[in-house]
Amino acid sequence: MSRDLPAVTSSLPRDLQQFVQRVREALDAGGDDAIVTARQLIIAGLASTNSAGNLTTAVDNTIQNPSAPTSLSTSGATANIIVSWNAPTYSGHAYTEIWAHTADTLGSAQLVGMTAGNSFAHNLGATATRYYWARNINRNGLASPYNAVSGVQGATSSSPNFLMELLVEAYGTNSQSPFFQLDSTTTINGVSVPAGTYMKNAHIYNAAITNAMIANAAVDSAKIADATIVNAKINDGTIETAKIKDANITTAKINDAAITTAKINDAAITTAKINDAAITNAKIGNTIESAAYSAGTAGWKIDKTGAMEMNNATFRGTLDVANASSGSRLKITSTKIEVYDGSTLRVKIGDLS
Repeated sequence: MSRDLPAVTSSLPRDLQQFVQRVREALDAGGDDAIVTARQLIIAGLASTNSAGNLTTAVDNTIQNPSAPTSLSTSGATANIIVSWNAPTYSGHAYTEIWAHTADTLGSAQLVGMTAGNSFAHNLGATATRYYWARNINRNGLASPYNAVSGVQGATSSSPNFLMELLVEAYGTNSQSPFFQLDSTTTINGVSVPAGTYMKNAHIYNAAITNAMIANAAVDSAKIADATIVNAKINDGTIETAKIKDANITTAKINDAAITTAKINDAAITTAKINDAAITNAKIGNTIESAAYSAGTAGWKIDKTGAMEMNNATFRGTLDVANASSGSRLKITSTKIEVYDGSTLRVKIGDLS
């Protein structure tokens, strides 16, 4: 920090001139010997001024009891398990301890790391599984409770490249070249390598593969004939033509579907909105009625016995009310009313011709 102070050139006593020169050198000094001003302390956030204009410290020395970490989670990589949690919000935090064990048993867990941040990478190699806990420590050395009694499980992935490197290191590049065959699970350098055949490059023509496990596969063009797919999860799939025989679909969401021919057996449809429906034959099990139907008051209703209730009716033809057993009936047209006793006309009103 240079203040560019001028040199002393006036004629002063030698001892006073030496004193002034030493003061100048102190003010012009840099590095560890630099003199810090009050303004610089305020700008750095290390001090402030009170109402009287006096300099006071701005450092928060409050140390609170630590709270337990929250939202502990894990994510697996090739050889590491990344443990994360929410950053602590109490004052006086020092660091967080991370504990782990191969089983979900907190009492047997071991301390595997400490960090002042809110994430930790636990290097274990491939095919490793651990349960994790965490607790916060404040600057007084006081520990918080663990995040939970039950551990959060995490696992590393089994990278084929990583496993191939282990096999080459253990058996040599020419061992069972061009592939490695393990008939049982083998531990190499502390890593459990599952039984199987390991190849760097595979060219298979007309292969009959009973069980295939393909992780993160990008298949440009797939042709699968007579495939039996037990569980399929297709996200944002565009299927141009689908033929599904004897499908048991538990929950279907079809938006703006144009269904040419539908055969639905014993369907229970809670709410149906059918626009311009052509229904050839309808069989109503109980009643058909208007939404506002109220017995003897409003709306209309037709039940399966043939009984009908409504407010008003308009007939453009003949109304013929007959007794099924005796044949007696009442016949009403637009011009006359006829009353029959059996087949005998007893009353005629209106057009008597």
